[in-house]
Amino acid sequence: MPSKIKLAILIFILLFFCPAHTIYALEIPPQPANPVVDLANIIDAGVETKINTYLRELENKTTAQVAVLTIKSLEGQNLEEFSISIAHDRWKLGLKDRDNGALLVIALNDRKYRIEVGYGLEGVLPDSLVGDIGRQYLVPNFRKGDYSSGIYSAAVVISNIIASDAGVKITGLPMVKKRTPE
Repeated sequence: MPSKIKLAILIFILLFFCPAHTIYALEIPPQPANPVVDLANIIDAGVETKINTYLRELENKTTAQVAVLTIKSLEGQNLEEFSISIAHDRWKLGLKDRDNGALLVIALNDRKYRIEVGYGLEGVLPDSLVGDIGRQYLVPNFRKGDYSSGIYSAAVVISNIIASDAGVKITGLPMVKKRTPE
């Protein structure tokens, strides 16, 4: 069989039988240098610097690792599976014996977000509280196109909760007022 025909058959098989995310895999860094990885370019540089500073100090004082990942699109992947894969398998957030990591993922074009919390932080950040954080800080700001403020507020609230539970203070970390429903 000529090589051009073999190539055409292979391309046909890949296009019609492989899920899109296996062909167009998202390029997520294996171990990020900073807690904030803004691949969608939606966080202002100054805000990103502040969040990185707070999250590094939070880790130093509590061992809890919190990260933020923004992407343009999930490219057909399931958000829950994607966030678990990044938080637990790829970045291995939190200490191995404590599983005290959390990941905030924003998929811009899909208009989705998720806060993935490791088992070690579930008592501090239960699903109901994480849901409230998303509804109170992410959604209203995202609707206005103000991604930086939404992500910043959510990161600050999460940091305050973890720091308070551990009995520590994060330098310069502001308190965020609870939003009232609009």
